[in-house]
Parts: sequence; C-alpha cells; structure tokens
Amino acid sequence: MKMKTRFLLGIFLLSVCGLTGCSDDGNENTNNVTPFNLKKTSYEVRLKYVGTQIPITNGSGDFSVSTADETMVEAKIIQNEGANTYIFIEGKQKGSTTLNVTDNVTGDKKTVEVKVTDCYLAYAIAESNHPVLKTGTVLFLVNNQARDYYLFVKDNMHGQLYNQPLVKGSYEFFVTIDSDTDPSSQLYYIPNLRLTYPSNEDGNLTDSSTATTAHDFQIELWGENASSSYALQAIQNYLGIDWKELTDNSQTKSPSPIDMKMVMTVPDTEYEITGLVSTASIPEGVLN
Repeated sequence: MKMKTRFLLGIFLLSVCGLTGCSDDGNENTNNVTPFNLKKTSYEVRLKYVGTQIPITNGSGDFSVSTADETMVEAKIIQNEGANTYIFIEGKQKGSTTLNVTDNVTGDKKTVEVKVTDCYLAYAIAESNHPVLKTGTVLFLVNNQARDYYLFVKDNMHGQLYNQPLVKGSYEFFVTIDSDTDPSSQLYYIPNLRLTYPSNEDGNLTDSSTATTAHDFQIELWGENASSSYALQAIQNYLGIDWKELTDNSQTKSPSPIDMKMVMTVPDTEYEITGLVSTASIPEGVLN
C-alpha cells in the first residue's frame, strides 16, 4: 500500500513540475521583452501632404495601432528590416484625436494624443542682410484662411528653434509686371511675397504696440542667384497659391527634384534674402 501511495505521489509531483515548467517558459518569452517606449505622448501632424513619424523603441517588434477617429488621422505601423519600427500618421481633417498602440506579444499599451494642424511650409533663411528676416531665422507660412505666418529665431545653444515666434503676422503672394521686358518673356510676371509686421522708419522690427505695415519681397527668377522653380511649385501645392490664376499664364518651369532655393529682394534697396523652402516642422503648440 505504501509503495502504491508513493508511486501515485511521484506521478502527481512530476505532473505539477511539468505544468510549472510550461508556465515558466511562457513567462520567460514575455519577461525577456523590454517594454516599448514612445519619445512623446503627444504629436502634431499637418493637414495632407506631409506625414509624421512616431518612433517605437524596444518592445517585441510586433505592434498594432488603432485610431479613435479614422476620419481625422490615418495611422499604420512601419517595420523596416534593420531599422527601428515607427508609426506613420497622416492628417486627414483638422482636430484632435488619440492613437492606441499595443505590443501584441506582451500586451503593453500606450495612448498617444494627435493634433492635426493646417498645412504649412518653412522658409529657412541661410543668408541675409535684411533687418528682420535675418540669417538663421525660419519663416513658416500657414495655409489657412487668415494666411498667418510665424517668424522663429534659432536657439544656437540647443540647436533648435525657440518655442515662441519672434513675430506673427499675415502674408500674401501677388504678381507684378516687369515693364522692362518683352511681354512674351518668362520674366514678364514677377512673383512677390508681402508680409505684415510692426516696424520703424528704418525697417527694423518694433513691438506689437506699433501699427503693422506691409513689406514686399520680390522673388528672384533670373540670374546666377535665381530661385528654384521647384520652390514656387511647393508654394503652389502646400499653400494653395495658384500662380496661373495670379498671372493668367503660369510662368514657372518644370519642378526640379532637388533644389528648393528661394531668393527674395526688397525693391529699391540692397536687401537680399536667400533661403530654402522645406517641410520642416514648426514648434508644437503654436498652431490651432
């Protein structure tokens, strides 16, 4: 009887050990995975054209993402071989929503807030002798009904833009006619950018208590230091500026795949501003 009891007890203990071992193996698979992290818990993405990447660090590599409002934001997981996994989001409609990110192996979850802003373009000024649009500043032109612009100064110590703009105003693109050229010439129509900001008699920026005035900048299309036609094409696409409507006969060239240089001068002065048009991001929290 004792032998039979010991035999049954041995079988029971082996069964328990076997079950425990299986459980440990399952836990080991998840315990060895470092919980995933996102750099931030809130992101901005501009409306249409330009998406935003949200890097995912650590985790199992097997992720899924869902959007609270799919009419506002489209999100998908991108996994490149030999590269980090990230979430790519595109703005479809202005507003705010949330993303739910899940590690399908560990079950870890994180929520991300996403804000969709108006589309905009950046003009990073590389060289200038202008008193307001100085070297190192970045001009953001927003595609909204008010045609807002923001001018930011770079914090050289930290290598990024300050969180608040130096000045905010409105902008307008318009076309003038060069009477010194033949009407059939490509230079007959000249694109211009008008910015409003408070300034003194010398053209220097003043505080907001001063009345704003309009300041015109001519976009150079000809010569050794001419603007890229691709910059004009980007302005048309991202800001909704119809050059053909302004001139009744578009004078822009075929877009270049590389050069985005734009050169502006102030008529009847020696001011010249050279910069690059790009889709660089504006500091978060500035746009509605």
